[in-house]
Amino acid sequence: MAVFPYVIVNIAIRCENLSMKKLPDLDQITAFIAVADELSFKRAAERLSIDASALSRRIKDLEARLGFILLHRTTQTVRLTDAGRQFYDGNQEIVSAIRETIASAARISKGSVGHLRIAYMTFAGLDILPAAMALYRERHSEISVSISYLPTQEQKLALARGEVDVGLMLGPFHHSEYQTQCLAKDSLYVAMPSNHRLAQQKSVSVQELTGEPLVLGTDRHWDFYRSLIEQAFSHHGAELRIDCEASNMLGMLGLVKKGQGITIVPKAMLDYCPRGVKMLPLSGCDDVVETIAVWRMPSQSKVTDFVEVLSAI
Repeated sequence: MAVFPYVIVNIAIRCENLSMKKLPDLDQITAFIAVADELSFKRAAERLSIDASALSRRIKDLEARLGFILLHRTTQTVRLTDAGRQFYDGNQEIVSAIRETIASAARISKGSVGHLRIAYMTFAGLDILPAAMALYRERHSEISVSISYLPTQEQKLALARGEVDVGLMLGPFHHSEYQTQCLAKDSLYVAMPSNHRLAQQKSVSVQELTGEPLVLGTDRHWDFYRSLIEQAFSHHGAELRIDCEASNMLGMLGLVKKGQGITIVPKAMLDYCPRGVKMLPLSGCDDVVETIAVWRMPSQSKVTDFVEVLSAI
């Protein structure tokens, strides 16, 4: 009795293998469909760019594998059997689906369809991202695009995890697995209340800001930018006094407007200066805010297309 289950399993395996051997391959099916369409071995062979005798052998092999006749053929005519008609109708849909699947996958591979995920930080969102989005959608309307705000360090993590395709962040950034493109370099400006004691000057030095109450972004949302400001003050021997924090630039400028301190912004913010706030160049400071695009290599076509757009704006 112990042998009986083994015999059943062995028979089942043999039957399954036999069934798999009987399945026709795609070349045989496409050959049959061509003959069924043309009802002529000669025309079908020309359509498939193969020899007519090779096509005939392919059909015979298919019929032998299936175990039934698909075509009635004489020296003058070719016509489908009833079984052949059924086989034709069913497999025409399958072949069409396979062709469409291949074409769809090819379009995705070439970047012709798909989804592009972009992350950005505040300064890139002012002019660079809106201009790039408008041009990219004009050129590649078939690609859906999603954008999300992420601070610079979080963008790097998201790129590493494959959660975004392109990051618009603060630079510099160097890594062998990533490629970067510089989008803008902005000098630093001081944003202060319009009635501030320094507001009537043409520029403000870092030293003049020693001890001034400073409004900065929070560590979580402005990590990289805070480090840049801290380094600029340290490099010039100025005391950094942080009195207030906000998670976004609008909140920071609101605090500045109400006299809660001054803040440091890139030149790109000049066009977004609210009433009651004065922005002056930070003199004697060579530090710049560098906005860069970062993407992982090798890149897909949808990414390289977006990079080309960034270069064009």
